[in-house]
This record gives sequence, C-alpha cells and structure tokens, in this order.
Amino acid sequence: MGRSPRSLNGGLGHQEKVLPEFVCMVYEKEGSSSKKASVHPLPLFSCSQDVRINNRRTFVRLSILLGFILVAVIFTALYTVPIIPTWLKSRVGAWSKMCGTNRGWQDSSVVDIKTRPEDLANDSRMMHEIPQYVLDYAPLVHLYSEEQFWPCDIKEHLFHVTPELNYTPIRELPQLNLSNLDQLNQFEKGRHVFLTSNDNVENRPDWLGGQINIPDDFSDDSNTDHSDSRATSARFRKLSHGGHSDAPAVLLTINKGDGIVDAFWFFFYSYNLGNVVFNVRFGNHIGDWEHTLIRFQHGKPQVVFVSEHFFGSAYSYSAVEKIGIRPIVYSAVGTHAMYATPGTHPYILPLGILHDETDRGPLWDPALNSLTYTYNHVTDTLCASNRTPDAPTRWFYFAGKWGDKFYPINDNRQYGFAGEYHYVNGPLGPRFKNLGRRKVCQGRYSDPCDIKDQLDAGEVRVWPGLGEGDDWPDPGMRPPGFSEDGED
Repeated sequence: MGRSPRSLNGGLGHQEKVLPEFVCMVYEKEGSSSKKASVHPLPLFSCSQDVRINNRRTFVRLSILLGFILVAVIFTALYTVPIIPTWLKSRVGAWSKMCGTNRGWQDSSVVDIKTRPEDLANDSRMMHEIPQYVLDYAPLVHLYSEEQFWPCDIKEHLFHVTPELNYTPIRELPQLNLSNLDQLNQFEKGRHVFLTSNDNVENRPDWLGGQINIPDDFSDDSNTDHSDSRATSARFRKLSHGGHSDAPAVLLTINKGDGIVDAFWFFFYSYNLGNVVFNVRFGNHIGDWEHTLIRFQHGKPQVVFVSEHFFGSAYSYSAVEKIGIRPIVYSAVGTHAMYATPGTHPYILPLGILHDETDRGPLWDPALNSLTYTYNHVTDTLCASNRTPDAPTRWFYFAGKWGDKFYPINDNRQYGFAGEYHYVNGPLGPRFKNLGRRKVCQGRYSDPCDIKDQLDAGEVRVWPGLGEGDDWPDPGMRPPGFSEDGED
C-alpha cells in the first residue's frame, strides 16, 4: 500500500478525501512546460490566507509591545519633561501611583488634615508656646559664597523706604516701624501701597546689600549625639558655634490639629537680583521674602518644603541633607530661591534657558536670632511666642508690598520683553504665603503636591513667568476675612 496523505486532523495512515479548496497545489517547471506536483493538504485556509493571518498576529504582538513602551515613556516623561501641563500630571498621578512609578508620596496623615480648623481657634496654649522640637530641627541655610545681597533686618528696611500709593508718596505719617506698619491699611486697605526705596536702587546703596549681616563662621561637632531632648539640643547649639546673623529670621508655628505642626521659617532680603537670559537681567525687585516649611507630626519632622520664586519643592525629611538632625537648605545667588541641593538649577522659558545657582557658602543658623510667633490660621491671629514675648506683631498685618511698584516702561531703569521685565513689584509679606495650607506645597489645594523621597539635583523646571511681579493671591490662598477683590 502506498503512503497515505496526512489527514486534516494531523493523523497518519488514514485515507480521507481531501477537498480541493483545502489543498495547495505546487507546480514544478520543466523547460517550457509545467506539471502538477504532489498534493499537500493544509489547514483550513489557503496559503495566501495563512500568510495574512501570520502577518496579522505579528502586527498584534508588535502593537502590544509598542503600547507598553508608550505607556512607560508617558509615565517617565511626567516626572522628567518639564513642559507637560500640570493638569495632565494631576490626572495621571493616580495611575502612576498604582503602577509604582511615582517617585514621591502623599501620606494622607501628613498632607491632608482632618481636624476641623474651628476646633483650634480658642486654644490659648497653642497661641503662645513653640514646641522645643521646632528649634531642635530648625533648618540651616547655606548662602551663596559670592552673594551680593545678604539677609536684612525688616526693622532696618523700614528706615529706607517711603510708602507710596499709585507712585505718589503718602505724607503726614509717623516714622514707620514694626509696631505701626499696619496703619498703611487705611489707604485702599493697604492693597496698593508700596514701600518704595528712598534711594535710586541702580546706585546700589549699602542698605540693600546687608553686608553687615553675613553670618559668622559656622562649625559643628559631627560626633555629637543629637537625640530628641531639650538638654541635647542645648548642647548642640553650644558646641555648634557660629552661623549667627544680625538679621533676624521670622519663625511662625501653626498647630493644625491631628498632631500636625507647621514651622515656617521666613528669611528677608532688601533686594532681589533677578536672573540673566542672553546677558539680559529680568526680575529685580526691592524686598524679598523666602521661606522653608518643616511639617511635624507628633513631634517628628515629616516633610521639608523650600520656596522657589512663586512655587517650590517638597521632600521627605529623610531625603534632605542634614547636620546632625537639622535639615540643610540652600539659598540661590541674587534671587534667594530655596533649594535642597547645591549646584545649578535650570529653568525653561520662552526666552531660552535661565538658572539659579547655589553652593556651600556661609552657613546661616536662623535659630540663633529670630522673631518667633504662633499663628492661628482660622482667626488670622499672630501672637509673640513665649520665646520672644516682646516681638512686635503689627507689621505682619500690613497688606501691601515690601518694595517698589513695577517701574513704568518709560522709566529709564525699566525694560521688558515677552512679558518679562527688568524691575517688578516688591513682594507681599508672610501673611499672604498661604499659611493655612493643608498640603505642604504653596499652591492651591487642588494642585498636585509631590513629596519627593530623593534629592533631584539637575532637574529642569518650567519657568512660571514673573510678569509685573508678586500679585494678590487667589481667593483660596488669602488670609481669613479677605473677599474676592481683596478687601476686608
């Protein structure tokens, strides 16, 4: 018996009738003629159909692979490409967290406060006492080694300015000081009052530079055991001499319930030297408020926030550099923007690339000289703390700007391009820095707040644009009692 053809079910030796439409006919050429070759039964498709289905399967597999690659690229880009809009990051944030690609974290017990704010409004103890751990973990600030504009005393600053309303000096006022500055709020609620320099700032008068406030040389005993106790903290401050500046920092502590205490450290400079793009400088202004926030939960530091221009960055306490137990932050040359690392901090903007620069210059210990307060963010009440009980408070309520108003374009000191200007408005004071924030980040509550668990040296950020400078904050970021138009 001859060899039987292979059956359709894959068996051998069973002769079955093979339908023509299921057979692929192979022809062999012999000279000019062709003859029919052997018949080979195939699966239930023709040869051309078989090729197409194989191609289709390959296409599907490649599509799936490319899809996975695309998803990976998108989630990676969300944290490395600065031009992606914030709204897109916020929508994808939940997906990236589920997929394990989020570099940071959002601990709900830290960033989202559940206690009702009104429950804290009448607690007198909270309104006067600053916990010892706030000073134990006070930040240390590396100023830039070639800085020209050093920390300044807000009291001294007031001797060199005159309040102006619509570029017109306000006359017949007593000498301004920290105990009567809020009297300026009688003029249009203070909103359009600017503390204007008595000198032409182009001449760089000495008071702008704050040279007398350069911190003393700082040294530390790295072998000191900095445990969480009052005695050890005192020992640390004794052994770690230096770092003192004659310009006092401002400390505001806010008890927000659920064991959460925010410690805001504010640093004041009389002049902000703007960034340079293509050898053109933008963003100079008189007066400069910067801050670092340390959020505690049950006496333990959880998050460190550093302000950068109109925004900032948040890090877990474990991520930042420290001397002993105290976080180290860095102040950029000229702009004094705060960062968690030394080095170059680039930004992308329509005009090109600009950057801030930080290094390990003089180390400033703000805990050695500071005005210390407690603040009730519900009642908008500032109290001198038990540590500096004589500290003046009325300056805090001034609702105007701590520097000159944006110079008109016809002023020979002014120029602008693409919405950026050489001189911009002076800043609002600490009261308008969203002190009641539930998240540690400075923006609106609806904005994403990524708490990074690693330092991000070399990260490229998107420049937000200064425009004419600091302006009235969004309604959700204003102190209590301010309406939509900023009036009490």
